[in-house]
Amino acid sequence: MVACTSKSPSGTIDAMQKRVDAVERQVETLYNQDFNFLVGEYQALDTTIARTKDISKEMELLQAYLQQFEDQRVVIKENVDYSRQQLSDLKDDIGNNLYDDATVSNYINDEETELRMMEAQIKYFQERFDAQKKVVKQLRKE
Repeated sequence: MVACTSKSPSGTIDAMQKRVDAVERQVETLYNQDFNFLVGEYQALDTTIARTKDISKEMELLQAYLQQFEDQRVVIKENVDYSRQQLSDLKDDIGNNLYDDATVSNYINDEETELRMMEAQIKYFQERFDAQKKVVKQLRKE
């Protein structure tokens, strides 16, 4: 039976559910650590260095990334919840033999696409926040 192999749809779904959980943890870590840190740094720069030096371009970019993340965080969390439900439902449907292999494969591919997109969003924001931390550190040195 297909369910007994290591490449079974059920095993694939279990692995995907773990990745969805990881995305959820990563988005919260980004928010609780990097986002909150950069918000504090923005406020500190705004009340100190920005008053004596023109750093408006740096401040605008930082603010744009923070706003973008704040907006996308809600969307990512909604997508996590939706993917979690879809994967759970699909696993139940497979257990009840509701779909043929081709249909199961299509559904898994669709969920994989969504999951990769969420993972890419996390990577994007992590890279932007890391870069902004370097900018903030440099501005504080000047």
